[in-house]
Amino acid sequence: MGNSFWRTKAEPSTRKTIHWPSPAQLITQLGIAVAITLIWGALWWGFVQFAADKPDQSAALPQNEAVQVDGEPSPTPLPPTDTPVATSTPQPTAAAADPVGETAGATDQPAEQAPPIDTATPSPAPTETPLPATDTPVPASVENTTEQVSFAADVFPIIENRCVKCHGGEETEEGLSMTSHAEIMQGSWNGSILEPGNADNSFMVEQIISGEMPKNEPRLLPREIRIITEWINVGAPDN
Repeated sequence: MGNSFWRTKAEPSTRKTIHWPSPAQLITQLGIAVAITLIWGALWWGFVQFAADKPDQSAALPQNEAVQVDGEPSPTPLPPTDTPVATSTPQPTAAAADPVGETAGATDQPAEQAPPIDTATPSPAPTETPLPATDTPVPASVENTTEQVSFAADVFPIIENRCVKCHGGEETEEGLSMTSHAEIMQGSWNGSILEPGNADNSFMVEQIISGEMPKNEPRLLPREIRIITEWINVGAPDN
């Protein structure tokens, strides 16, 4: 106890000195902030590009409508006709009809003056002018203008080149085989893939325009889509 003593309060603590960051640390932190900003900017730019590359399904509809309107017949103007003008026939006067009586009256009554003769020409009744027969050929209807689309010559080569790879032979996805006209009209397990006479309501055209088909392949060209659409609109014949 002689060398010990009672401590009545805590030992005074020393205040630590705060060191400010060095220029190297500031540059490091600034580089990290710039890298994070660039990463976020790259992600945002990629999202904008992906949204811009998304296909627009409504772009092909006006084209389909334009193909159908091109075949509408134009009215044939009637050729001008020369309407004959009706001419009136002069009526014989009373004096010319009875020359003997007039001569006798003039002899018996020389002092009397002959009454005035009404020489007014009656107006002819209007006549209906018949239209001349014309040999102008009637323009072909919309169906006749699109009958030139042939399944064997125009449609099937496109299907054989772009569709039979997945829908023909041993591999037929969804039970759909497209190696012949009869198999195409039969459809898949889910039903018919086209409606003859109505391309706008055909599932096949919808898949082609949206880019869903052919799967994992380049899209069909606008000319190829127009040929298939016209073929369905005329009834999808086996010609």
